[in-house]
Amino acid sequence: MRLTIWNNPVTAPVLEGLKNVFGESVSSATRDEVLADLKSGLADVALIPTDVAFSSSDDFDLLPAVAISSWNNPFAWLKVETGLSTKSLKIIHTEDGKLSALLSAIVLKEHYAIGATLSQQDEMPAEMQNYEILSVEDGGDAEAHTDPVLLDLGQEWFEMANYPFVWALFAMRKGEADNATIEAIRDAVISIDLNRVELVSRWKDDVVMESYFLNDLRLRLDDLAVASLVELSEHLYYVGATTDLQPVVFVSLPDESAEEKPS
Repeated sequence: MRLTIWNNPVTAPVLEGLKNVFGESVSSATRDEVLADLKSGLADVALIPTDVAFSSSDDFDLLPAVAISSWNNPFAWLKVETGLSTKSLKIIHTEDGKLSALLSAIVLKEHYAIGATLSQQDEMPAEMQNYEILSVEDGGDAEAHTDPVLLDLGQEWFEMANYPFVWALFAMRKGEADNATIEAIRDAVISIDLNRVELVSRWKDDVVMESYFLNDLRLRLDDLAVASLVELSEHLYYVGATTDLQPVVFVSLPDESAEEKPS
């Protein structure tokens, strides 16, 4: 089984944990590459950004039981240079920062009544990572303002929706999900969840990642995560990220305890 994992700090613990289980069959890639690998068959399973799961629902089946979510996210910040009194902002992002940019637009609109336009570019300024995003005043120069506001986008979503934000989901090509693969992914991720203390030594020199993995990362697709996805699907539609309201549907394992009724 070949797995491709979206290369983002929020998924890093899962990437390392899956490598421990599946070895060299696990690789990481940008969100464009993850999507291409899954579509082309280079990957049997992929961990994809949540907005991709919604916008490509006709192509992929979402796997049950496990997902990547959190109540906050130390790797998804929006720095509003103009403060929160502005009425309009431009969010600059690369392809890998698209989910955070979309979440920024949702949070700014619903929580602060600030309109946001998204501007995708090939790369971010040298001092920023390509998964990060940048806000500037629409038609203005952000550097001319003082007292910027920092928004943790995961926390902002929680305060707005009362659910953890779901960052990534496991997917397979439509119609190809089978019991053995679903169970293997589920069991591997649950093992990561249960063995955090042992696995966190990988980041003993990275205080932020260590704390995130031990305290903030959620790996179960529970009722809270599902409810969050339902709400997110509505917001993605209203900001134009999807062309219609997408239902949140996961493939399911048959009830193995059920027996055939005698004829």
